[in-house]
Amino acid sequence: MLFLESKTLSHKIDGPRRIQLLEELQKKNLTPLIRSVRLKCFDQVLLSPERIGEMETAMATWIESEDQEAYVRGDVFCISDHVFYLIFNDDKSEGPVIRAGIIYEARTSEPFRKLDSFCRVVRESLLRESQPGEIEENEVLPEWEQGTPSVPNGFKRFVAKQDTDSLYTSLRRETMIERIRAASMLEDPNARIFLRHAKEAHVEGYAAKLLTGDTAGYYETSIARLEGAGLVEPEVQVSCRQTGHALFRLPTADALAVVTVSDAKCSECGSAVADEKVEEVIVPTRLAALLLENGSWLITRLHYLLREMGIPVNEIALGASGADGYGQMMANICGESFLLLARDGDLTPAFARWAIDLELESEASHLVVVATGRIHNQAELLLRNHARRRVLAGRDFELILADEAAVAGKELQHAFERVSQRVVAEQLCDLDSSLGLSISRIIITKFKLLRKSEGPQSPSRASVPSASYATAHLTLTAHSSAPAAEILDLGELTPNRPDSDEGDSILSNGPV
Repeated sequence: MLFLESKTLSHKIDGPRRIQLLEELQKKNLTPLIRSVRLKCFDQVLLSPERIGEMETAMATWIESEDQEAYVRGDVFCISDHVFYLIFNDDKSEGPVIRAGIIYEARTSEPFRKLDSFCRVVRESLLRESQPGEIEENEVLPEWEQGTPSVPNGFKRFVAKQDTDSLYTSLRRETMIERIRAASMLEDPNARIFLRHAKEAHVEGYAAKLLTGDTAGYYETSIARLEGAGLVEPEVQVSCRQTGHALFRLPTADALAVVTVSDAKCSECGSAVADEKVEEVIVPTRLAALLLENGSWLITRLHYLLREMGIPVNEIALGASGADGYGQMMANICGESFLLLARDGDLTPAFARWAIDLELESEASHLVVVATGRIHNQAELLLRNHARRRVLAGRDFELILADEAAVAGKELQHAFERVSQRVVAEQLCDLDSSLGLSISRIIITKFKLLRKSEGPQSPSRASVPSASYATAHLTLTAHSSAPAAEILDLGELTPNRPDSDEGDSILSNGPV
């Protein structure tokens, strides 16, 4: 998906000064797209480059006098993996009138530094080209101001209700890598079934039975992978030969020697412990218990998928898991709120009603419900009727139902793309008339072609194993489009990507 950041400058410049500014930026290898196309057109008309400047001046004078609108409304500057834009807002008599921004992808390195460098170059060019009297002797050209981020009120309320202690506990740096890997393994339904059975057997004292006969062969692959992910661990179990009930468990066989040399007796049959049955069993770890409890592995997995898409951690809020295993999370994407609700189990009418109540409270524009079990007809009907009522009431609302985290991730990727493209179009629509084409569509297509040429696989996916299983996917979407602190940085878990941007050499005139 595309991201957009902007800054504003409270300074006015007239039409000729705007052309001079674009000329100055072009000298710094920042080629303005719209102006370059216009100059190419003038060159084709005149069949000679000598009088292009006169043609540009004449056309600018005619448009501003006849059409009463600016000849230069702004321009865009395309770099390798990002795009700068500059827009002059003539319809505002007060406040910021110059808006500069950057459009980039998650793989773009240091986008904020690049934007700061671009804004510094623009400001230096304005100072250099200022005519006498434009800026008074005692007046200083204003500094750039950060664009105000759009944060929905519902997202703010959701963040305010977060349990900070539990949030830090679940996402602290020293355990996050293990949680991510384990949550990836738990996408396999067979692995979850095995861990639940192992937990139940462990509590009842019959864990050894899980590794006998056909059971061991069925789970052999899962056990190896789960042990590697830290979800299970081996223990030595001493059980009564007569009743089969577990007497005690030891972490290693070495600890067993201390017990067998003693005169300890079996509490079930009275025989010496040294004569009882000794077996190696597989038991779930504490990490497995934490992730399976209330289905928190599903929220952990969804959180990682959002971070992998490039969503900043401060735009994601985690809610407390309910006693019924309901997990909740919210994300702010370009000013639109996404409410993600998850349950490791069936999508029941009770879960659907809870999701509707939470959506009404948070006023989310997008409701994403993930349930790994069966979707009950009544629950689906409740959610679809709710989505229909929201759309009929004039809300831009989207409902996504998914039966696993991987499916939800793909649907969220498409939804984020739609939102980001709509925001880019809203920001750059003022420039469409200057070129006669949709500037936003040109930029969006540029990034799509870049992705195709580089391939879909990203290095971040290779750093953390992602399970893929041959299960039937169920994805239901009801979509209505509009017309027209940092706790963890997952970038630390992945290899750094080389930066091959042409723009770095252009804008590196000094520290930002």
